[in-house]
Amino acid sequence: MALGNKTLQDLLGPITKQLDHEAVAESVELPEWEFKAQRVTDGMTHEQLVDKFQEEAEKVRTEVVRCSADGLAAAIAAIVGKGVPETGEACTVIAADDDRFAQCGLYDAIKAQELVTDLTVWDSEQGEECIQAALTATYGITYTTGGIAESATVVQPTSPKCGRAVSLLPLAHIAVVDASAIVPTMFEVMKEYEDKGEKLPSQVCFISGPSATADIELVRVEGVHGPMYVNYVIVE
Repeated sequence: MALGNKTLQDLLGPITKQLDHEAVAESVELPEWEFKAQRVTDGMTHEQLVDKFQEEAEKVRTEVVRCSADGLAAAIAAIVGKGVPETGEACTVIAADDDRFAQCGLYDAIKAQELVTDLTVWDSEQGEECIQAALTATYGITYTTGGIAESATVVQPTSPKCGRAVSLLPLAHIAVVDASAIVPTMFEVMKEYEDKGEKLPSQVCFISGPSATADIELVRVEGVHGPMYVNYVIVE
């Protein structure tokens, strides 16, 4: 592997010498830990995990609504029915093509809102048109595959029925998560993917509240890499 006029051995050789190693290690052995780090979610009941998920979400400026499956359409309609966040102007919506949304009557509930001027349901065969709709949409609505209590993170994979644009491009993201799918930490999510042994989606987003960065002079700026507003709707 050449890096300019240098090889990898040229770069790592001096470090190896300083560490008194004979050669660059070909592999790293897992150390034996004397103590096991305690997780903040250890010992929590599932109900406490859901409460923890909401608590952490509110810390990162994410609004949380909890509802029953029968109340899902009404809960989301109430959010989009307020129009553009902070201004209350007319808004547009793009949503995943999800059977659960259709079954609960979500699409009709959204169309019935006076301030909603347009609803686009994701269609992979109309990908470019859907991306353009997401670019100008006020709200993007997805049904996530789970949540992480420790960090108030939702797990959002892409699929033919829900392109990445739905959660990344609109001004606001409404993420629906089943309470039963909320787990303690990232470990449980990755373990589930590993146990399934299935081919991973082209992208899995781990979303923890509104997009934010403080890269420049530690000044927090929201909405740089994604939605400025996020709502979690927990279905219990």
